[in-house]
Amino acid sequence: MLAQRYYREFGIPMVLYVLVMLFWRYLLGHVGSNWARVLIALLPAVLVVLVIRAVARYVRDSDEMQRRIELEAIAIAAGLVSGAYMTAGFLQAAELIDVPASAAMLWVFPLLCAIYGITKSIHARRFE
Repeated sequence: MLAQRYYREFGIPMVLYVLVMLFWRYLLGHVGSNWARVLIALLPAVLVVLVIRAVARYVRDSDEMQRRIELEAIAIAAGLVSGAYMTAGFLQAAELIDVPASAAMLWVFPLLCAIYGITKSIHARRFE
C-alpha cells in the first residue's frame, strides 16, 4: 500500500518533470510576456516540490529500517553533491573551469536524485 502510494505520488510529477524539461527551454524562448515566462520558468520547481513531498511522506510513513536506509542514502548523496558543487566553485573561482551558473544550478537536483538512487540501492543490500 505504501509503495503504491509512493509510486503514484512520486511517479506522476517525476514523469511530468521530465516531459516539461524536454520542452522547457523551447517554451521559454517562444513566449513573450513576462508573466507567462515566470509560470514556465517555475513549473519544473513546482513539480520538484511535489516529488520532494512524496519522498518525505514515504520516509515518514516507512518502518524504522527503511527510514534508516532512506535517510543515510540522502545524507550521503547530499554530501557528495554539495562537495562536488563546492569543488567546482573553487575551480571556477580559480578560473580553471567555466560552467554557466544556470547550468550548474539546474543539474543539482537531477544529480542528487541519481546519486541518492545509486547510494540507496547499494546501502539497502547491506540489510538484506
